[in-house]
Amino acid sequence: MARPVTVGLDGSPESLAAAGWAGHEALLRDASLRLVNAWPGPDQPALTPGRETAWRYWAEQALSSALAELGTDHADMEITTAQIPGYPAPVLLAEAERAQLLVVGSRSIGPVAGFFLGSVGVELAARAVTPVALVRADRPDARHGDVVVGVEPRGPCEDVLEFAFDAAARRGAALRSVHAGRVPAIRGSAPWVVDVGLSDAREEAAHALEEVLAPWRDNFPDVRVFAEIASDSPARRLVGAAAGTALLVVGRAPRRSSLGPRLGPVAQAVAHHAACPVAVVPER
Repeated sequence: MARPVTVGLDGSPESLAAAGWAGHEALLRDASLRLVNAWPGPDQPALTPGRETAWRYWAEQALSSALAELGTDHADMEITTAQIPGYPAPVLLAEAERAQLLVVGSRSIGPVAGFFLGSVGVELAARAVTPVALVRADRPDARHGDVVVGVEPRGPCEDVLEFAFDAAARRGAALRSVHAGRVPAIRGSAPWVVDVGLSDAREEAAHALEEVLAPWRDNFPDVRVFAEIASDSPARRLVGAAAGTALLVVGRAPRRSSLGPRLGPVAQAVAHHAACPVAVVPER
């Protein structure tokens, strides 16, 4: 049996938008949908019996309301709910181990700043063993459009490409593969020396990108693939490419830091600023 698509639900507009997106994603994947609410249980000393009862009631209402709405939209889908004592991040990290995709909501903070990814979302995207989708509440049309994937051919990218090609195939969408990077300074006294150097760097990058895309083109022959090479900040290019798309997919390389779980700079930037759902895929 296929593992479920799991969504963290807290009753906020952002989490309800995430639940709606997750329901559509589960339909595309022919999977069940699991709604999870984490709440401070009896082991939390600051939670008095009265507050615990109120919190439990509020959480139950959030789950039942979401279940009723999703059940109307997806009458034939298996939808389960779970109310689990504990803090959200540890609960959802444990849930991710049993899911094929974990979905959480993000809060819009304006067209310039992008949207806010709280500490729970950062920890999930940085540590979950399964892909994490970050969904904002102000994009009801985000199910339509191309899928965009950021690719760094010199690093691990098998898992992110598999996820992106599969997402495009299930949507019947085109896949835009974007590789961006700063062009190193080319020293030379003549302009044509610079032109040749830039052309060589671009050709080398295009060849490297095509090499990693080739086997996935063969595995997904029905997916139209457009490869894009850009001399730009990878984060800026991907955020720009995200406008009007259905999904932006980025990889997360294994990272070890004394400061705790962290996203790489590109994943961090697109998670905060892309105007579409973002899937962060851990590379093995």
